[in-house]
Amino acid sequence: MSVELIVNGKRFGGWQQLSIERGIEQLSGAFDLSVTDKWNSPIGPMTAEIAAGQGCEVKVAGSTVITGYIDSVRRSYDAGSHEISFSGRDKAGDLVDCSAIYKTGAWTNRKIEQIAADLCAPFGIPVSVQAATGAALPAFSIQEGETVYEAIERAAKMRALLVVSDGLGGIVLTRAGTARAPADLIEGKNILRADGDFNVADRFSDYIIKGQAQGDDNTHGAAVAHPSASSKDAGVTRYRPLIVLAEDQGGNATFAERALWERNVRAGRGTRATITVNGWTAGGELWQPNTIARLTSPLLGADHELLITSVRFTLDDRSGALTTLELARPAAYDTIAEAGATSKSKKKKKADASDGAVTNVNPEWEGWGKL
Repeated sequence: MSVELIVNGKRFGGWQQLSIERGIEQLSGAFDLSVTDKWNSPIGPMTAEIAAGQGCEVKVAGSTVITGYIDSVRRSYDAGSHEISFSGRDKAGDLVDCSAIYKTGAWTNRKIEQIAADLCAPFGIPVSVQAATGAALPAFSIQEGETVYEAIERAAKMRALLVVSDGLGGIVLTRAGTARAPADLIEGKNILRADGDFNVADRFSDYIIKGQAQGDDNTHGAAVAHPSASSKDAGVTRYRPLIVLAEDQGGNATFAERALWERNVRAGRGTRATITVNGWTAGGELWQPNTIARLTSPLLGADHELLITSVRFTLDDRSGALTTLELARPAAYDTIAEAGATSKSKKKKKADASDGAVTNVNPEWEGWGKL
């Protein structure tokens, strides 16, 4: 297995320590690569040819995982050795850092992919879509001082979408993946270390979404002044209400989906597992975020299909090559409306959602974490 840093068409390798991380909860992947050697070693060309701010590509086991820029170059030495380190991020890192600017800063009846594309165009970052993005947003405006990523993510929440880097210099609007990871995770077989975190501090019994709707000739006045919807988490047995102000205008049905998304995210992210395995691949395939793996671990009380939310590749002289996987309940990132629903079931879902209450909680998950 190898890791290559490619700058100006030249490939640099031989890293002695490294950390490369990608995930669906962070827009930009990041890397940190370093090598230490004696004076007069091949480290010299790196010092001369790689500088902060340059474009770069990072390949792991032959697969491109990051396409972006070098943020930092660090050099150090003592009487016997010389060390050089490079760290950087995907191109999408600029969207995390930079302010959102676009003409008037407002859109009317535009789909989220158009809004994202408009915001990303000045950075030369393409936007692709891997999931249904729903109806156009009636009205959307940049909030003063927010970053590009904050603006896109705010819009994405109204459609239960994830905004992630594709590792190739673009971003993707997507939802929880269904592709299988290269291997399942089994206690006593391929798990070197496992940690479980079962946290209910951020879960609530009732989620109440409030906002405003855009009026028209048929709907106006009180009907659009105070729309709201709610969702209950049956896993929280005591009274713990939370009011959330919607990021965008919408009606009761839209806000019901937003309430369900809030509940799913908080319930799913409150139960997590961190698993460490040998190497960076399984069966010749690289571990990837947004894939599904079954975790079977009696000591964690888990025997479930989980979503890999983050992948971190590391290398050092003590532990060798390792992969650390963060896993969570897929429901934390699930789509709200089933893409394959029939017209009849869609109408029923709309009718159920319009009364502002959604209570279905996947019972499969209620036992995980109750050790």
